[in-house]
Amino acid sequence: MNIAARVKSMKELFGAEPAARRASLITLSVLLSGAASLWFFMHLAGLHLPLQAQFAVGWGAAAALIVLKRFDRSRKPPLRIIFVVLCGFLTIRYAVWRTMETLVYTGFWDFLAMLALYLAEMYAIALHALGAFTSIWPLENKIMPLPADASLYPSVDIFIPTYNEPLDIVRVTATAALNIDYPADKLKIFILDDGSTVAKRNASGTSEAAWERHYEFKRLAAGLGVGYITRSGNLKAKAGNLTHAMRHTSSDLILVLDCDHVPARDILKNTAGWFLKDEKVAFVQTPHFFINPNPIEKNMGVFQDAPSENDMFYRGIHPGLDMWNASYFCGSAALLRRKCLEEIGGVRGETITEDCETALSLHSRGYKSVYIPRPMVCGLSPETFDDMIVQKSRWAQGMAQVMVLANPLFAKGLKLYQRLCYFNSCFYWFFGLSRVIFYVAPAAFLLLDLKVYFASVPQVLAYAVPHVIGSFILTGFLYGKYRWPFFSEFFEGIQSLFLIPVVLSVLVNPRKPSFKVTPKGNGLESDRISGFATPFLMLTLVLVAAVPAAVIKWFQCPVYRDITLITLVWCVLNLVLALASFGAFFERKQSRKHHRMWAKGKAQVFLPRLKAVVQAKMDDISLTGIGLTFKLPQDPGPLEHLVLETRNSYGKKFRIEARVQRFVKKGADYVCGCEFLRAGAKQTAETLEFVYCDGQKWADFWSQKTKPASPLWMASFLLRSSVSGAKIFYATMTRTFVMPVTRRAWRLAARLAGSAAVLPAPSEA
Repeated sequence: MNIAARVKSMKELFGAEPAARRASLITLSVLLSGAASLWFFMHLAGLHLPLQAQFAVGWGAAAALIVLKRFDRSRKPPLRIIFVVLCGFLTIRYAVWRTMETLVYTGFWDFLAMLALYLAEMYAIALHALGAFTSIWPLENKIMPLPADASLYPSVDIFIPTYNEPLDIVRVTATAALNIDYPADKLKIFILDDGSTVAKRNASGTSEAAWERHYEFKRLAAGLGVGYITRSGNLKAKAGNLTHAMRHTSSDLILVLDCDHVPARDILKNTAGWFLKDEKVAFVQTPHFFINPNPIEKNMGVFQDAPSENDMFYRGIHPGLDMWNASYFCGSAALLRRKCLEEIGGVRGETITEDCETALSLHSRGYKSVYIPRPMVCGLSPETFDDMIVQKSRWAQGMAQVMVLANPLFAKGLKLYQRLCYFNSCFYWFFGLSRVIFYVAPAAFLLLDLKVYFASVPQVLAYAVPHVIGSFILTGFLYGKYRWPFFSEFFEGIQSLFLIPVVLSVLVNPRKPSFKVTPKGNGLESDRISGFATPFLMLTLVLVAAVPAAVIKWFQCPVYRDITLITLVWCVLNLVLALASFGAFFERKQSRKHHRMWAKGKAQVFLPRLKAVVQAKMDDISLTGIGLTFKLPQDPGPLEHLVLETRNSYGKKFRIEARVQRFVKKGADYVCGCEFLRAGAKQTAETLEFVYCDGQKWADFWSQKTKPASPLWMASFLLRSSVSGAKIFYATMTRTFVMPVTRRAWRLAARLAGSAAVLPAPSEA
């Protein structure tokens, strides 16, 4: 073979471009390193090292990881790869030992229970390995500036799809879109109303509401000067809505914004430049940033302290996907090239996760994606636990559909590393099965005497504990700033019971799931315990019952004391996590229409009654008001009115009047809560721009939530959450079981006594 032919074959294998060759070489090095780790452990096993030596190997490797993690240089490629491979060695070591020495057949039911636990562990290990591979070399793309000549800018259509969301939510997003810094002759905005299609307007039972919505949204669009598009039916849900709009528009690029995703002023200036730099770029994705906590974060009270649930994906995982050219369209906050979308027939709609399916199709055709890790929209998380489960169920079903209907491992046109990244994104959503098995496995031995795990305490200390330590170290190494220890256990454990049936339903009938819109903007009139708490209550009751069962088994079955001790410790850890997670089901009252958000910056405040000007610090902000802190030389008495002047990060000056609602002295400072006074559409639009359209505000909020949790804080949090969760567990159990039984017993006793009309029923409280 001549030199030219060799070069051509290498380009076909590793990719013709430098980025593709780098990704392929990293893939090859990781696979070779993993194979070397496996061979090394098999070599150690072949030497039949005694257990003491295996103990030294496992704990020595764990100690080396702890030392290496302290050096910042280990976080940067290529030393980063060495660190990940060393963590992988501990996991491979455990997997080989688990496979070769702990699988013992003692009976049919024992075998089924043991196999279920083993497969759950192998799933977790595979997912752990895929996650490490995905994030091994994260890429942080910079903003690509647009040329000085605005005539060279690509034209952009902004699509705001809506289905059943309130008019006010859509108004805020559409109004903010008008503030985007881009040439007016290059920009058009469209509200895509799928909630008042012709079919809905003609359907019995929904026609009146659909007509009313149609006229409301049409008036909104006309008043703002933006386009309004609807269609005949709702075929293929959001994907069909976007594709239909493409046929009625003609821009070069399309910016998709969920109707609750308010854009920053600079979103197009920060993203459109990539399409001029590289014609192969099909889309640029930006993070989804939420101004309110999701129900788990709100109910457990961690939103202000801990990174948000979605931070791990948008700040930890997505930059890793980007390095492999596998970052995918997330349904909103993305700018897409129309020509590429038209090539694949528009936004794909075979599954209910049209975003990932569309990205997979584009990557299969050799197009590129770019991810810019800077928040440029702010959106709304679901308010209630029930609404969140609707959202998560759709994601889980859709990604399972992608895996079944368009299996990324065998998709034509993808590189090996892209296949692994997409498969990891789909495979992840089966976590519910393994999470539930990990919860019930120790209880299965303690309560049902099912032999699920054959190992001695010394073996667990030599193999399992170093593996667990290595897994925690690697997770902290890769995502420590964006996901604190045990928080994945909270988030995934709480959702697991509810996602299992929806994922399994896809395996039975992959084309059955239908698109369900995530409810947004719902409030809660009072505190309550979610109805979803009952299944989790049953699981927790099993763990509670298993603890005394372990004590009994310790004395009754001395031969199984090692397994009893292992499963008891495991069960207690599960119980602590379960009780700590129970706080997520206690939903707190949410009547505020507009969320208060963290704010940073200075403002000049004019106090008309005092005829004084003071410098104030902004504490929080919402669409209706602001919190300020400032100093005054003397007690001013009651304040009723003030005017604040400030600038955003783009240098624009704002002058907004506000009514003082709360004014208290704290130490040497005065804390002031104000309500904005707005007169007319212009003042409303200016207030909205001040509150929402400064992307630097969201970037600052992100930067303050990147501190790893200290062990003391985490231990304290677990303790406090467990105590709080135990109280909620008791209240739920009383409401679910004790009170119904008590009421029935009371009524039965009353009937037997012949005095049902005289005796009062027990209180419901």
